[in-house]
Amino acid sequence: MTVIEFRNVVKTYPEFRLGPINLAVRQGEFFGIFGPPSSGKTSILKLILGLLRQDSGEIELSGRDARELEVAERSISMVFQNLALFPHMTGRENIVFPLVEKGSSESEITKRLDFVSEVLHVSHILHKSPAQMSGGERQRIALGRAFAAENRATLLDEPIAALDARLREEMRVELKRLQRENNQTFVYVSHDEEEVMAISDRVAVMIGGVIAQIGTPDQVYSSPNSLAVAEVIGSPPMNFFAGRISDDGASFIGDLLERPVPITATGRKGEAATLGIRPEDFWLADGQQEVGLNLSISSIEPLGGYTIVNAMVGKQIVKIRTPGQVTLSPGQTLRVSIDQRRLHVFDEAGNRI
Repeated sequence: MTVIEFRNVVKTYPEFRLGPINLAVRQGEFFGIFGPPSSGKTSILKLILGLLRQDSGEIELSGRDARELEVAERSISMVFQNLALFPHMTGRENIVFPLVEKGSSESEITKRLDFVSEVLHVSHILHKSPAQMSGGERQRIALGRAFAAENRATLLDEPIAALDARLREEMRVELKRLQRENNQTFVYVSHDEEEVMAISDRVAVMIGGVIAQIGTPDQVYSSPNSLAVAEVIGSPPMNFFAGRISDDGASFIGDLLERPVPITATGRKGEAATLGIRPEDFWLADGQQEVGLNLSISSIEPLGGYTIVNAMVGKQIVKIRTPGQVTLSPGQTLRVSIDQRRLHVFDEAGNRI
């Protein structure tokens, strides 16, 4: 069942145009929206909530035209980046606030509070005010308020951005657990690619006010449908090499590559193109027979389980991610080969070939 659906939705601002947006969020899905700052992510949440009205197109909530529903009738919860807890209320009062406003009975409030306290493990902090809580505790109370209302979907606008790195990792795991165990529908917005990719069932990649691609995290990472998506997905970012398709369409000829790289580009003979290679798809090579590059190492980033090697070919920097530790040093010449099974080729317009 589709809970939220956008069909050709457009919202125009004085200096920015959102859309046309087409997406569908299913019941029980963890749907992520990722994009650089000011790409339109939060505007989508405001359109779902009813805080903004679209200029054209259709928005449906569980099959109903959203224009027929006031904000209070939409049955949508929101968790904000700053959490927006009432500072003068205790944790309990913050959680049950939407139920009290809705006029729920005392027995229903108690039932929902008990449920939320159990799944979020917040019973021991219900008596505290937000000022007495840690960042993670405030996060759980904000989620509890969203869960208590039993709405059709919960929107999360960068809800863990203010937490420290270790706590963000813990909360990512917790959010996914809660969503799955309770069959919740989450729409999660963040400019942190790793965060969205780690917990979403599907991801919408937003660039410049439009959705550039929707797919599972693996689909978006392994098969970006455009150069624009390939540029924003991946850390370290994908390496790009300018060149052209060979006259027989069977290889890519790069300005910085020593020899042609075998590809399939039927009907693209002689066209300008860009070859993309992810940092992990370079291998340290022993011989010159492999299709690859000779690089000059500029710096090494040892990161425990893996190492980032920054190297130069001509005036272009190339990033390589290799597992474990490596015994390399700046100034050293490094031979790398290319994993030819995982190449990404884009035409002059930036579309995937």
